Amino acid sequence: MAVVGGASTISFIAIDREKLRAVLKPVSLEEILGLEAEASADESELERKARKKEEEIKKWCSREAEKICSAKGGDSPECKEAKRRCSMVKVKATPAKPGVRFAMALDINKCIGCRRCAYACVMENNQDREMHIEWIKVVSVPREEFEILNTKLDYTKAPEKNMVYVPMACMHCEDPPCVMVCPVRATFKEPDGIVVIDYDRCIGCRYCITACPYGARRFNWRKPTIPVTELNPNMHILGNVLRQPHVTEKCTWCIQRSRDGGVPACVEVCPVGARSFGDLNDPESPIRRIIEEYGAFVLRPEAGTKPRFFYYFGPARTPPREEASGKSGGEG
Repeated sequence: MAVVGGASTISFIAIDREKLRAVLKPVSLEEILGLEAEASADESELERKARKKEEEIKKWCSREAEKICSAKGGDSPECKEAKRRCSMVKVKATPAKPGVRFAMALDINKCIGCRRCAYACVMENNQDREMHIEWIKVVSVPREEFEILNTKLDYTKAPEKNMVYVPMACMHCEDPPCVMVCPVRATFKEPDGIVVIDYDRCIGCRYCITACPYGARRFNWRKPTIPVTELNPNMHILGNVLRQPHVTEKCTWCIQRSRDGGVPACVEVCPVGARSFGDLNDPESPIRRIIEEYGAFVLRPEAGTKPRFFYYFGPARTPPREEASGKSGGEG
């Protein structure tokens, strides 16, 4: 029904109350009086975003935990674990430390291709469990050729004699092409060298995926599925915070850990110590000592991206078990 008066038209439309609530946002008295703005004046935009995201995730987590408790029982291990993780949810916005420049190095002679780094990354960074999104890919390459064109992603046995294993993820380049092509500035390089993505800005155009010469970015085609009992509650708003569908994601060198003085999960879990991580500007850091002693190599230098993920050849790999046992038997 419409009422016409003069040159203007006023329309009256009947609408369902629940639908109206989905459109309209309730405003508190504190917001109207400006008290909330004063209280959060010292917060940065990123901190405010982290705080709101934390509230959203806690509500979601509580709902999911209640479902588990209803199905399994309040005293079940699953119920207790779900509630424990929900109570620990924290979304941080820890900024980069001045003067720090992170880098990672991987010893090709040590890597055994076990893929533990990829599995740990999935768990640490709240990656989808059904779309099989993995930020780290490990390829096997013939040692004699060492030609990236002959790589295998789907190998089922490792380590194999005369094979080299090359884990690949975001290289956190000094000149990242992904940053240059993003039309909404959703991806950018932080002062400490970590290339991040603001998931709330990302429009899912996937230009960055096309621009990356290392194939390091992944796309959420639908809402990621993460069991509450496997949720990592230690989150960073630019890192492993729960993502929405239709956004790009990638390795952030576990920003939720590294900016708090820790190391990425892939470094921690590696059974042979093939990975090293640290501050390039610190002469005493492991990464500096490795580069000075063994040198460093980068993938696709012709791309001109100046990667900060380095590869190197450390001390020779331990001889295969059968050869070692054969020699010892001969000597006896």
